[in-house]
Amino acid sequence: MLNQPGMWFLSIALKHFELAMRLHAAAPWLPPDAAYAHVEAASAAATDRVTPELLLGIAFVESRFDPTAVSRVEGGTRRTGSYLPTTAPAALDRRAALYCGPLQTFAASWSACVAMRGLDVAYAAATAELEQWLRDRRVHGSTARALAGHGCGNHGVTTGRCNGYPARVRWMEQRLQDQPPRPLVAQRAVTRS
Repeated sequence: MLNQPGMWFLSIALKHFELAMRLHAAAPWLPPDAAYAHVEAASAAATDRVTPELLLGIAFVESRFDPTAVSRVEGGTRRTGSYLPTTAPAALDRRAALYCGPLQTFAASWSACVAMRGLDVAYAAATAELEQWLRDRRVHGSTARALAGHGCGNHGVTTGRCNGYPARVRWMEQRLQDQPPRPLVAQRAVTRS
């Protein structure tokens, strides 16, 4: 028989497994082991106000869970997408903002950007950023405004608009939340005569 700590571990592992399977169903291109790794990192970084499902929703919208995703300025042009090398692009504008990892979180340097390829680092950075936005007096604790800040910076917070970004993230968050199963077949009431 498992002791209490063993039961606790099993309970957490099953919870991660359930969410990973919902994630894999919502994003079938993501292999189950990668889905589990994202869930594990999101769960470790989550807070009372920033749920794993919310973080996974951001990763879906921002990069489709690509750890090598980078938004950067090269030669005066904003470039987005995967960037596999760990060495900085030669034409990288060193003064331009970098947004890196699966959640496209701000990185102050190229080395910080590369570090966000680690899912634990990426999800923790996104949680810290969202918590900072949630504390911002202009946000008033609104998750939608905090998401607008994450997606569009101060413009998003000030206007509350960000190209539908908060709604897209919340849509995926809702898809990933644990819902009671629906009956496979509609049941008819049986009457007796």
